[in-house]
Amino acid sequence: MTPQLRVMQVNLGRGERAQDIALQTAQEKRVDVLLLLELYRPPANNGRWAFDCSKKVAIVATGSLPLQRIWCSNTPGLVAAEIGGTTFLSCYAPPRQPTDEFERFIEAVQLETLTHSQVVIAGDFNAWHVEWGSERNSEKGEELLSAIQQLDLVVLNQGTTSTFDGNGAATASIVDVAFATPTIAQPGTWNVCGDYSYSDHRYITYTVGTIVPVVNEPSSPRMRHQGRIRHADRRYKATQFSQRAFRARFSERAVSHERMVEIMLATCDKTMQRVTTSHSDPHRDLFWWTPLLRLLRENCDRARDRMRQTSDLQERSIAAAEHRTARAELGKAIKASKRNSFQELIDIAEENVFGAGYLVVLSHLRGGRTPPETERDRLEHIVSDLFPQHPPLVWPEAADIEGEEQPGAVADVSDDELKLIARRMANKKAPGLDGIPNAAVKAAILEHTGVFTALYQDCLVNGTFPAAWKRQRLVLIPKPGKPSGVSCSYRPLCMLDALGKVLERLILNRLHEFLEDPESPRLSDRQYGFRRGCSTIGLIQRVVEAGQRAMSFGRANRRDKRFLLVAALDVRNAFNTASWQAIATALRTKRVPAGLQRIIHSYFQDRELVYETSEGPVVRSVTAGVPQGSILGPTLWNTMYDGVLDIALPPDAEILGYADDLVLLVPGTTPDNVKAAAEEAIISVMEWMARHHLELAPAKTEMVVISSTKAPTRITVRVGDVDVTSSRSIRYLGVTLQDKLSWLPHVKEVTERAGKIADATSRLLRNHSEPRASKAKLLASVSESVMRYAAPVWSKELQKREPGRLLERVQRKMALRVARAFRTVRYETATLLAGLTPICLLLDEDARVYQRLSAVNRTDTRANIRKQERQATIEQWQQQWDAEADTSRHTRWAHRVLPNIGSWQSRKHGDVSFHLCQVLSGHGFFRDYLCRNGFTSSPDCQRCSGVPETAEHAMFECPRFAEVRQQLLGEGITDPVRPENLQQHLLRDAESWSRICEAAKRITASLQQAWDDERAALAAHGNEQHFEEVADLEARRAEIRRARNDRRNASRRAARARQRELQRAGRPPSPPPSPRTAARRADLRLRQARFRARRRQAI
Repeated sequence: MTPQLRVMQVNLGRGERAQDIALQTAQEKRVDVLLLLELYRPPANNGRWAFDCSKKVAIVATGSLPLQRIWCSNTPGLVAAEIGGTTFLSCYAPPRQPTDEFERFIEAVQLETLTHSQVVIAGDFNAWHVEWGSERNSEKGEELLSAIQQLDLVVLNQGTTSTFDGNGAATASIVDVAFATPTIAQPGTWNVCGDYSYSDHRYITYTVGTIVPVVNEPSSPRMRHQGRIRHADRRYKATQFSQRAFRARFSERAVSHERMVEIMLATCDKTMQRVTTSHSDPHRDLFWWTPLLRLLRENCDRARDRMRQTSDLQERSIAAAEHRTARAELGKAIKASKRNSFQELIDIAEENVFGAGYLVVLSHLRGGRTPPETERDRLEHIVSDLFPQHPPLVWPEAADIEGEEQPGAVADVSDDELKLIARRMANKKAPGLDGIPNAAVKAAILEHTGVFTALYQDCLVNGTFPAAWKRQRLVLIPKPGKPSGVSCSYRPLCMLDALGKVLERLILNRLHEFLEDPESPRLSDRQYGFRRGCSTIGLIQRVVEAGQRAMSFGRANRRDKRFLLVAALDVRNAFNTASWQAIATALRTKRVPAGLQRIIHSYFQDRELVYETSEGPVVRSVTAGVPQGSILGPTLWNTMYDGVLDIALPPDAEILGYADDLVLLVPGTTPDNVKAAAEEAIISVMEWMARHHLELAPAKTEMVVISSTKAPTRITVRVGDVDVTSSRSIRYLGVTLQDKLSWLPHVKEVTERAGKIADATSRLLRNHSEPRASKAKLLASVSESVMRYAAPVWSKELQKREPGRLLERVQRKMALRVARAFRTVRYETATLLAGLTPICLLLDEDARVYQRLSAVNRTDTRANIRKQERQATIEQWQQQWDAEADTSRHTRWAHRVLPNIGSWQSRKHGDVSFHLCQVLSGHGFFRDYLCRNGFTSSPDCQRCSGVPETAEHAMFECPRFAEVRQQLLGEGITDPVRPENLQQHLLRDAESWSRICEAAKRITASLQQAWDDERAALAAHGNEQHFEEVADLEARRAEIRRARNDRRNASRRAARARQRELQRAGRPPSPPPSPRTAARRADLRLRQARFRARRRQAI
């Protein structure tokens, strides 16, 4: 039975405001599917939207049902999507489309329709026919009706109400039509609405789906409550949690885990409210919709009705003018409301940097939330694919374990261990089926540690894992960029009870103590995932070192293994298909104590998976896999997976692992040798996988051949039934590995990704609003963290110019926004004012820290190592800052007022404001700066004739601001603020910082107002002389830009020369070029100069 779906369709006429109002109207009418034609622009990365290749039509899931599948074709104006088991086709054919193109368009619609059983075709075909209420038939209408009859669809249009109101060039007509499969068609629900749409088309609503018999609603509240679908879990409003109130009410003692859960649930009920619904209302108003907008929309509706009902031409003209005015007011109000709503998000960012504003701006990159899949049949199919059934588990008895000294020996639970586990619990983790939040469990354990210690000790001694804690709540997270409705498009997470996670942590501590014993480790050193002291960086470094060995050999010696095949192998649905029998065998093989084996056996017995459907919760037994979300699961996976790392491989071949990700390293002297060895190794891996109920995904295998040969080497390897050909680069564990071990492709990729994040988060950083610079630095750290990933592996690439330039470009973008600086501020100055460590120095610091942490005999803690290396970074930064002091006049000024980087970075107070940044950088509303950039005709101060108006003159010398300096800068007293002691006064205390900021604000605001007045007067002049001055000003701007570029290039050449001197480190300089080489270089420079001169003349 197909659910009934309420549908609304409208042609927006490419209008932005029409699209805004349509989305809001869909919420008010509580429709499930919105079909948009000639839309303005679809949002980026929104899982509720499906649109065609030309972005003309879209299907939007506006209700509680998701887009189950999307079919996109190469035909512009056609898109198909499945919602609630019904396939919707949104179509648009332009009015001037030739007949032959229209016929091809109809053929494409027919082909798409034939593959689906329950279909709704809706759109604007610009075709007329009496069958859907038109007064006449057109050739396109005949063609469309013939196609609909061949598909055996029903016309949903009813009546003769026009769907298109006309626009002056065209009269009112019925061009918006809809057709549906007879089993789901409900023509009686067709309605052409009179709501204001801000478009020349009207809203159309109708219902499709199987007609459900009307059942009388129960009269009593109790009967109505019984008719609701019950949810499997309970949830509390964790924001209401109070540690003091919880501890005051949690005073009983429990002797069993069942009683403990009952007591905690009773205490939670007394201190927090329950969440009544599992999901918020999908039809709530849009975030920017206000009562004022509703009133303005009603005004537009009334003005439009007056215009339609008036027959007198003069009155109609007046009504049309009133309608245009009301329409313009509504459009401006919508724009202003969106702006105000976003400003509220910016204000919230001051209190919570990573709150609502951060989530909104990043939703354009990561995608917004989509409604979960709830259709039972579809969910059962997805869950069956993700959680396959395995044969019953036959666990070995304790007596079968050879060499076990003490079968029941398991370390006792101590109060200190339990308190440490509780303190490390994150408060905001999602709860399991019992709904008890982590904060409540933490408070209870810390208050009554002895009770919980006895409870968990009893579980370990008896070797039992309570049944209530073996039930897991399934949450399916859609993977971005994956097709909808396919099991591999979801990441299954299992929400476990917090009390059960504590017991898992206790088991894990004892299992780690045995498996990771330094004297006799039981796990392979080639496994880097979920282990203490191991990370992705170590694994990537090991692969890179193997590649460097291959590249270190010459190109002529055929005995050297100068080829290295790096094959990244993917395991299909790895964690959910892990064999419990294989885990049990691995635990026995590694001689894990019998006490741990007993409780792990109990951990696997009678596990259940619970997931929500539209018909209520469904319980499914679990017979394989380790829960994704479990604390103990990853280590059990490593124990079982350890065997694949020890399989027999061809000589010199090696296999490494990070969790379920495998990388195969196969060296060889020739490509043929490498291919043969790789296929032999892959066959061995696949055989081991088959014995342990696992399976490789051959189509996801990626390979790259690292070698010192000049030409790229391509090798095709057979993986299962798929031939996989090596490529120039692969992406492994977040790093791009290139066949020549060049890190430039990786740097380009991470800078592109970090640049998008910087663009998104920069929207929260305005010149005159929150958040402050100290909070804005946290937003900048998001993009920095992307660039810093795996830096110890590739930081040596920064010795080249191009990678550093790309990284600095992204960081400069964020530094300018954090410091509220003008876009012309140099990178070195912008990072200093923003308080951001230059990215190249930061990456070099990360590499030094990792190297010291990886040392075998290190004695310092991680915090001390980071502190020492940060001090070394500050010293390097100071040296670079001093060396760059004479690069430009503005850098010279910035170095003069901020000479000491260490004290500036370590300050405990003060945020750089928009106005203070102008004074410190020299880039601001100073006439000298404006003139150099071509915005004013003279650099001189308007008060002091012949004196350039620089930051120093305006802040410390100009008589216009003498009163400001006397009030705020201490002019006339013993120690006034001067450029030489400006940093000292800023860092003295918070009050001094505030006074200087206020002085900078008053002075720069006055200068900005003076410039605005000058521009307004110049614009009002508006004569021929003004246009000539503008032309001269443009020419002067071009000359200024050329001069600035020449100075910049000279500075860069000087910096490169200084860098070469530093790299030479006392060695004698290179010999001068020969006369012939010198003449050739001079001729080249001359030709370049002539070319640039010709380009300037052409411009």
